[in-house]
Amino acid sequence: MKWRWMIVLPALLLSLVPVAGSSLWLWISGAVGELSVVSVIVLTGFILRNLTAWSLLETSARQQLYYLILVAGFLLYPATLGLSMFDPYTLGFGIELSLALLFLSMIYWILKFRQVAVVLLLVVAAEVAGVLISGNTWDYLIDPLLWLFTPSLLISMEVGRRRKVSKKVVAEAASVHE
Repeated sequence: MKWRWMIVLPALLLSLVPVAGSSLWLWISGAVGELSVVSVIVLTGFILRNLTAWSLLETSARQQLYYLILVAGFLLYPATLGLSMFDPYTLGFGIELSLALLFLSMIYWILKFRQVAVVLLLVVAAEVAGVLISGNTWDYLIDPLLWLFTPSLLISMEVGRRRKVSKKVVAEAASVHE
């Protein structure tokens, strides 16, 4: 575990070093845009899980969140590319999308996906507080990088689940033969 910190800490400090009058972090941010609140939560969870083996979000909560992001991206991004007459991005400037997220968080709470509900509440709270430069709720919920990586994250989770199941089956078969 200690060797991971020895890689992460210098990398983090290196990202703050000025490059051509700006930090590496600002160069990356300029290239890909601001990360959404959900992206920051997912990345924080990934870093914590890999460095400390502590999970910020349960596996089922992460999976539900990834499905939500996948659906949201399919609703948002084709329309922003001009593939439909209706532009759902405009809903993010009003209160409609925030209310929909609050309603969805209540549904997740009732269905016992409380961590997903809290993430959605954090998205709305961050938007109300104006944490990001954008004034659009969509930008707090989803960003293009997260949406593009979501299918591979879901596939990775499924592969990991299948490996666990197959290891369990092999272990049970071995214990039966003994």
